[in-house]
Amino acid sequence: MDWQNRWHPLLEQWVTISSHRGARPWSGTKADASEMPLVNYDSGCHLCPGNRRISGEMNPDYNAVFVFDNDHPSFDFLAPVPESPGKFYQNSQAAGICRVMCYDPRHQVALSQLSELQVEAVVDNWVEQSCELYQDKQIKTVFIFENRGELVGVSNPHPHCQIYAVPFIVDTIARELAATQRYRQQKNLNLFTQIIQAEEEDGRRILFSDEYWLGFVPYFAKLPYEMYLLPRSDIGDLRDCSKAEIKSLARALKILLTALDQLWNQPQPYILTIHQAPVSESDISDYRCHIQILPMMRAPGLQKFLAGMETGAGQFLNDGSPEEKAVELLQAQRRNSSDS
Repeated sequence: MDWQNRWHPLLEQWVTISSHRGARPWSGTKADASEMPLVNYDSGCHLCPGNRRISGEMNPDYNAVFVFDNDHPSFDFLAPVPESPGKFYQNSQAAGICRVMCYDPRHQVALSQLSELQVEAVVDNWVEQSCELYQDKQIKTVFIFENRGELVGVSNPHPHCQIYAVPFIVDTIARELAATQRYRQQKNLNLFTQIIQAEEEDGRRILFSDEYWLGFVPYFAKLPYEMYLLPRSDIGDLRDCSKAEIKSLARALKILLTALDQLWNQPQPYILTIHQAPVSESDISDYRCHIQILPMMRAPGLQKFLAGMETGAGQFLNDGSPEEKAVELLQAQRRNSSDS
């Protein structure tokens, strides 16, 4: 049994590990993450090649990665400028750029099911989009994320991610940046380097390691199967990646996401987020681009809900031991290797 509080150095908050709660009785509805039959094309899908989107635009007959401006953007530089709400409350235009990136023309393949070369093409496009969007002097944050599976609210199963470029620093990255700056002031060390060193010294939670990237279940995991990918070099954002680092990242993503699906031989719903250094007047030299994978299942058929403590109090309760979950993911890796 693992029952303790662990310090999350990037968010500067405590996470409670209570692995004994994973065996608690559950009489609620079981989550269904079973895989739908694979089809290459769906005539009703707004993301499939040659189909008409809700905006009226026709998708090209693309055969690789396809990027377009989101037809339902959360942020847009053409959004209306609101009237002032009065003396106390504040508001502003919901300005920014929102794009959709389809990974593949096939309707129901997953990122984990693409070849390593195809995943590399996806990463290349993440880099290209970051390069283009950061050229806009209004943009402070380029945030790329993938929601996979109905359990995380994905509106379309076609394999895709979203890219939000906004004229402010999003909250999580602001908190991480502040943590790196405080750590430099207090210890005169790079916080990300210290995390890598601590994970390698322990060794039990490592899932992927080469000369460019380290993949692991973090000591401070907020969710049972949460995974991080950290670069070994000072990569502030994806624009800093060398070709070798891009190839390594593609391989790491393929291995980690495949292991996740191999856990219980079914597709895992997850949120994948890419954290990049923002444009800031403060010192960003210690910030490192990293990828966070947040699987939303804690056991077969059991969803990890963000309930009262997580949502109301902001206190994450992880009912799985990061060390034990890393072992499960490594075993899934080995099963996949022996099957292939």
